[in-house]
Amino acid sequence: MTDMKDNQFFDINKFPKGYGIIVMPISISRTEHGTGQDPDQCFDYINELAPDKVVEPKIGVNLFYGDYLYLHSSEQARSLKSKFMNIVIKHKNTIQKIFKKNYHTFQIQHGFSYNVWNQLYLSYQGDFSIDFNTLKKLYQDDAQFQKYLKDDAVHIGRSLDEDQVNFFLEEFFILYLISKKKISLPNEYVLGREDWVLWAYPGVPLKGMAYVYQKNFLNLHAPENPYQNHTYDLESKKLVDYMRIDLATYDYQYED
Repeated sequence: MTDMKDNQFFDINKFPKGYGIIVMPISISRTEHGTGQDPDQCFDYINELAPDKVVEPKIGVNLFYGDYLYLHSSEQARSLKSKFMNIVIKHKNTIQKIFKKNYHTFQIQHGFSYNVWNQLYLSYQGDFSIDFNTLKKLYQDDAQFQKYLKDDAVHIGRSLDEDQVNFFLEEFFILYLISKKKISLPNEYVLGREDWVLWAYPGVPLKGMAYVYQKNFLNLHAPENPYQNHTYDLESKKLVDYMRIDLATYDYQYED
């Protein structure tokens, strides 16, 4: 739509033809009932995307649990390991049971893949440490970037200490790499044949995330992926184009 305003977005009509993967990052803090990503809610989100938006049955869903992302914390590692292990296993087992119960709708059970955050480091087609440090250097030298992270921290009710900065930056970096198809996504059904990749998460995008896409600090391009600069807001059912977010006027809400 050429007449769309900045910060104005709409739902997806149909997914593209060909193989594709929907990536759902699962926040550990949102896996309990009523927090936005409990198993029943995840099922509802996926169920709303299919079958109305599916053109061809060539779509996989990858759920990534952000366990290692939460190690940006002062809490003891052994405590976090035990807590996160139990959360991830319980969430995965419960959602698998829901999919199996609804097998008439979701007949391709092996189209759902379950992964944890640290797998993504090894799946990156580059040197994760070097490139992540490039992003950190950008943040340290860019006052505008720093301001956006301060705004984001206020928006989600967090203090912007060093751990939170690293949490934000790593999350932004990984999702940017996924959109640019620089991370290999294991999916038993799609088997590396995906033309398009779209990550989907409930809630409006953060300013810092939009800035990473707009700066494109690694100069990455994936023209074969129509969603290389997008996310899908599962809550508002809007396909958000990061290149059309006007950060000067964006206040964590969409234009009517």
